[in-house]
Amino acid sequence: MSKRLLASIALLAAMTGPLAAQEYKFKIGHTNAADEVQDKGLQKMRELLEAKTDGAATLEIFPSGQLGDESQLIEGVMLGSLDMSMTSNSLLSNYVEDYKVFDMPFLFPSISDLGDRIDAHWDLMETSANDAGFQLLGVHSSGLRHLMTKKPVDGIEDLAGLKIRTMQNPVHVDAWRAYGANPTPMSYNELYGALQSGVVDGAEAASTGYDGMKFYEVAPDFALVGWLNMTAPVVMQKAAYDALPANIQTALMEAGREAADWERKYVEEQEQPLIEKFKAAGANVTEPDPAPFRDASKPLYQAQLTTTGQQALLKAMTE
Repeated sequence: MSKRLLASIALLAAMTGPLAAQEYKFKIGHTNAADEVQDKGLQKMRELLEAKTDGAATLEIFPSGQLGDESQLIEGVMLGSLDMSMTSNSLLSNYVEDYKVFDMPFLFPSISDLGDRIDAHWDLMETSANDAGFQLLGVHSSGLRHLMTKKPVDGIEDLAGLKIRTMQNPVHVDAWRAYGANPTPMSYNELYGALQSGVVDGAEAASTGYDGMKFYEVAPDFALVGWLNMTAPVVMQKAAYDALPANIQTALMEAGREAADWERKYVEEQEQPLIEKFKAAGANVTEPDPAPFRDASKPLYQAQLTTTGQQALLKAMTE
């Protein structure tokens, strides 16, 4: 074999090798910090997807709102300009109305219980997503949601009149109004500056977010309310998913669900160590009585879950 032919073969291999290894590169965006638990979950999904496809498919992950806020990410998936998104359920439920069930306060006692319910009723959740034009690939955890503020909150009465940032979701707004606060919806990307400048007095948040975004620098009081067991679904456009080869569909679904299971367990393991970390860093951690919060939340179920699909999903998740 001539040197010229060998050189041509080597050049061809150099040109085609990377293409074969990255035949499917899916862009996915989220708004949490790099290496925060949600980002770690997507890194696990990428690892599993590459393993299941021998490198033919991978994820290109864009954290920290690089591709837009959560509404923009979801709309990007709907329009086909973005392959996938991981957002809070509270934003996605504006598009997949059955998922409003997961916005309800004090629904699941633990992250592991939430995971068991999701796994048991995956088909129902997938159908709800499909009906809205999405393919559900996994349901990650954003942790139990507590309250970070610029002054101590020892009980529900301390919330009177406080401007508390919520997600742009009507259930969250109504819940915090019921707790006596002045709910102030705004983008997650704007929150640190809003706390720093005093535009808001506090925000509901998970321990992972309080840590990952260093919110304790501008909101040194952390009240363990546990008002919401927050989920973070991973979705792509249903039509785009359906257009993929069957083996890539299977790999995406398996990698998505396995990574979500891993991430939920990881988040649950991190909760108590993070709280101890906050205390060691000088944050004032309080534990308000949850009973008044629970009582104030009860009317929301009847007021918010009004469709047949929502009621069916609620029944499945609470049986």
